[in-house]
Amino acid sequence: MYKFFATALLACITIGAATAQQNPDQRIQASAEKPRKMPNKQRESSVSHCLPPNVKLDDIVSTKVVGYTGPENVVRTTVEQTLGGLRAICKNDKLTDASGKEIYFYHRVGCWGNPPQNYNEILQKQQDELARLKKKYTVVEMTCNPSGMPIR
Repeated sequence: MYKFFATALLACITIGAATAQQNPDQRIQASAEKPRKMPNKQRESSVSHCLPPNVKLDDIVSTKVVGYTGPENVVRTTVEQTLGGLRAICKNDKLTDASGKEIYFYHRVGCWGNPPQNYNEILQKQQDELARLKKKYTVVEMTCNPSGMPIR
C-alpha cells in the first residue's frame, strides 16, 4: 500500500512539473486574473472621502486570534478590507454598500479589564442600539480591542 501512495505522489509531482515546464507563464496569467479584494486607488480615495472623521481606512474593525496568543498570531481586519468586502461606494457624500444601504460605523464598548458595576446595563444598551441601527444601516461594528490580545 505504501508503494502505491509513493507511486501516486511521484506521478502527481511529475505531471505538475511537466505542466509548469510546458507553459510557465500560464500560472502567472491565472493569478493576475483573480478578482481584487481591495478597492483600487481611485475607489479607495473616493471611499475615504466619505468616512466619518473618527474612522480611518487602516483602523481595525475586528481581530481573530489564530494559534497561540501573541501579536504575531492575530489576524486583523481593517476598515479598508471591510469596505472592499461590502463593495462600498461614496454616493452623494454618503458611504453605501453594493445594495445602496448607508454604512454606519459603530465603536463597540465592553473591553474592560475590570468592568464597571453597571456593565450589564452598558452592554444591553449597546445591543439595543445596534439592533435599532441595523434596521436602517449596514453597521460596521468596530472592535474596542484593536490589538486582539486578551485584556487582563
